[in-house]
Amino acid sequence: MVGVPGDPRIPSVTPPSAQGLRPASLTFYGAPPCAPGAAPDADVAFVGVPFDLGTTLRPGARFGPAAVRAASAWYRYIDDDGNAAGGWFDLDLGRWILQGITMADCGDVEIAPADITANLERITAGVAAIAGAGRLPVIVGGDHSITYPALRAFAGRGPIHVVQFDTHQDFVDERRGTRLGHGNVMRRASELPFVTGISQIGIKGLQKYPEPLSAARTYGARIVTASALRRDGPEAAARSVPSGAACYLTVDIDVLDIAQAPGTGTPEPGGLTYRELCEAIRAVVKRGRVVGFDLVEVSPPYDWAEVTARSAARLILDAIAAIFARESEGRPVIQAALEEGRA
Repeated sequence: MVGVPGDPRIPSVTPPSAQGLRPASLTFYGAPPCAPGAAPDADVAFVGVPFDLGTTLRPGARFGPAAVRAASAWYRYIDDDGNAAGGWFDLDLGRWILQGITMADCGDVEIAPADITANLERITAGVAAIAGAGRLPVIVGGDHSITYPALRAFAGRGPIHVVQFDTHQDFVDERRGTRLGHGNVMRRASELPFVTGISQIGIKGLQKYPEPLSAARTYGARIVTASALRRDGPEAAARSVPSGAACYLTVDIDVLDIAQAPGTGTPEPGGLTYRELCEAIRAVVKRGRVVGFDLVEVSPPYDWAEVTARSAARLILDAIAAIFARESEGRPVIQAALEEGRA
């Protein structure tokens, strides 16, 4: 079993920094760590959120950031000669990706035991510091409840369209007395005044309660099921996103088929293949302008052979490459999207 508490393969962390984030002993893709207390000096700033107090079934996603960091070592940002930002040659695309795009790892949000409100505030503050500097925040969870506080960091930055790749709609209003769990996250997102719409892509499976689906449709969520995406191709995903919209992209790893991503809390059969997901993300990114991105619900205790963590590490690179390939200028794409929202 990979990633259980005390597993020596899951790296430890050092004490909290002045930012309220704690730097990891191993960084995403070998990228340099952010300077404590300073805004990240990079195009892409990673932050881990080892939080799974929002889970309703199987916990373990709190170990996700560490597992994805460990898996990302396969795709090192710095080459054997010590050069950064050299990029990677994508054999499928037949071209280099992410050349000249700089990255930094801002560590993990420090999670307080048994204090959900404080944790949500810390997540918001950590993401706001990155977005406020005009960088692309890439947040690695953690369960899906972290998307709501991450989204709150974009308050005052103009309208945001949420693009959700997921097996589940996560549109439950309240269950067992909670409204801030991972099954409530899109309902809470829909209540944020600057969130102008939600696209839900890859939805599938069985649903016990009709109210969340009815509420999502009443809200105006644009739903593209896994079968519709498979039938109509990646353009079905793109058509669900308003052209040119500033988008927050959230990917629940359980959108992949259970055989490709077993290490997650609520897996379902009949999901997308890695290639289907990647091509759909590329199509969406061409349609909108991504200003924030998270990947959630990697749960190492249920993984085998580190399959899910490795898929997540590669998917993050593919998504970032698509975001920065939208225009050749790199960082100004992110800054322009944020600045337009403030105008």
